[in-house]
Amino acid sequence: MNMSQKRALIEVRNLDLEYDDYKVLQNVTFDLNEGECLVIMGGSGCGKSTLLKSMTGLLQPADGMVKVDGQNLWSGSHSERKKILRKFGVLFQGGALWSSMTVLENVCLPLQIHTSLSECDYEEIGRYKLNLVGLSGFENFSPSELSGGMRKRAGLARAMVLDPKVLFFDEPSAGLDPLNSRRLDDLINELKESLGITFVVVSHELASIFEIADDSIFLEADSKELIAQGIPQDLLNDDTQPKVQEFLRRGP
Repeated sequence: MNMSQKRALIEVRNLDLEYDDYKVLQNVTFDLNEGECLVIMGGSGCGKSTLLKSMTGLLQPADGMVKVDGQNLWSGSHSERKKILRKFGVLFQGGALWSSMTVLENVCLPLQIHTSLSECDYEEIGRYKLNLVGLSGFENFSPSELSGGMRKRAGLARAMVLDPKVLFFDEPSAGLDPLNSRRLDDLINELKESLGITFVVVSHELASIFEIADDSIFLEADSKELIAQGIPQDLLNDDTQPKVQEFLRRGP
């Protein structure tokens, strides 16, 4: 996608986030272009997961706004917000699969809840999504019979089943060995290129950050602000941002 074709799918402006009276982030502003992968970086306690919660409709901002396709996520009615959130898919840490259901049943659950499709139709869609993530043939397995990497991919298939515009991942590589982590990175890149899906990924894994990020933002715990945005390799070489360099180099 060349520069002239890029469009801001999500716009975050002057966002303040807090729990009760404790401020977590302040004055956060950035854009996410359609069809790109944005990685949210920063040290422990900087507010990465909190920002993700606000972007996915789970935490109302104290101030500022999140716009999706030009619509303010938090200014409209509950029904309007639900309509915007239908454009999103979320992959939780560990996959968050129901242990009492098969892999296919887990993937099809959002279709059962949110559509009026027949069982035959939603199972066909579920099988297609499992095939996309390399799990064809595992439809009738239980989650406990899958490896950690396979559970993450099953969770990804479920997050994709309603054809979202944006997929949000919170530490997708957590608990995975390097090989499965790389496979998940490759899958993210493949889905971005083949289906044009936009990704927002919270990650502290350096290999993943450099592999998947088209853009990144760095949140800083002390100031509670976004202090840098850019391609990770560019930030690594930016001598004006020593805290970002230290994070990307994992050393002083």
